[in-house]
Amino acid sequence: MSLETLKSLVTTVILALALIQALGMLQVRGYVRLLPVKKRRLRQLHRWGGIAVLVLTVTVAVICVSGFGYVLYSPRVKTHVVMGALAILVLLVKVAISHRFRRYLRYLRLTLVLGAAAGLLILGVFVTSALWYFLQVA
Repeated sequence: MSLETLKSLVTTVILALALIQALGMLQVRGYVRLLPVKKRRLRQLHRWGGIAVLVLTVTVAVICVSGFGYVLYSPRVKTHVVMGALAILVLLVKVAISHRFRRYLRYLRLTLVLGAAAGLLILGVFVTSALWYFLQVA
């Protein structure tokens, strides 16, 4: 398995986890009812899932930089690099705020905005890397 394939597969897993995170929070906030799980348990799963997404995202970034270097070949690669860096930054800020101000989270809409931004950035990274790679290989 090539490094590009591995990176693309892990990026796809990250996107799937981000989608699960979004659906879980939609259920916690009462917008949808998908699973018969208590809100407290969904919040715990969201916290652990967010850390997993962050760890996987940083791992893929390290693989990208160490395996391919930092060369901006095209606008797609530039966009990919900027969105990837912003996704990691937004995830780090969201985790820091969530751990520092846990008792105030239900009053802070900032975490909702940061979560949505992180999800959209992860989608953008997926489109500019894994989806592009899978379409090139096929």
